[in-house]
Amino acid sequence: ENYKAFDFLGNSLTHDPKNAKTILAAGSIIQDHSDMDVALVKYRVAAVKTPSSAQLWNNIGMCFFGKQRYVAAIACLKKALYLDPFEWIISYNLGLVHLNTGQYASAFHHFSASINLKPDFPSSYMHLAITLSRLNDIGNATSAYEKALEMEADFLFHLNFAVMLVNTNNLERAKEQLAEFEKLYAEVDEETKTADKEVVEMRQTLISLLQ
Repeated sequence: ENYKAFDFLGNSLTHDPKNAKTILAAGSIIQDHSDMDVALVKYRVAAVKTPSSAQLWNNIGMCFFGKQRYVAAIACLKKALYLDPFEWIISYNLGLVHLNTGQYASAFHHFSASINLKPDFPSSYMHLAITLSRLNDIGNATSAYEKALEMEADFLFHLNFAVMLVNTNNLERAKEQLAEFEKLYAEVDEETKTADKEVVEMRQTLISLLQ
C-alpha cells in the first residue's frame, strides 16, 4: 500500500518537484522503509519551502534518530515542539530519543506530556513503564504496563513487562507475562518475528531464566 502511495507521489512530484507537502509525504514513506539518507534529501528540499512545519522537523528528527545521531534528533524534535507544542507525536518521539540516550527524567517528562495530549495510544504507556522502571519506580511502572495491556494485547508489552518482573525478582508473575507473550507471538508471521533481533534475544534469555 505504501509503495502504491509512493508511485502516486512520484507522479505528483514530476508535476511540481518542489511541492513541499508532496515532498514531506514522499519523505515519510521513504523513511518508513528505513532509507534515512534519501528521506533527508527530500526533507531538505521541503525545509526551504516550509521552514515552520512542525511535521517536517519531527520527521527530520526521527531520520537522525534512525541514524543514531541523537543530538541532531533532539535539536530537530525540540524545534518541532516549539512550532507545535500540542502535537502529541513530537513529545512521544522526544521521549523515545531520551529513553535511548539514558536521559530517563527527560523521557518521563515527554512521555507524560504525550499521554496528556493523547491518552489512548497504548505504546506511550509501555515506554513510560520502561522509563519508570529505569528510574526504579516499579509500582508506577507496573501500573503503566497494566494500562497498556488493558488497552491492547501486544506481545511487546508482555515481553517488556516480563523483563522488568525478572529484574525485580518477581518470577512467578514474570512467567505469567512470558506465557501471554508466547501466545501472541505464536500468532504473528515470520517476518514480524525476525524483524527485531532484540525481541528474539530477549525471549531466549527469559525462557532460559524462567524454566
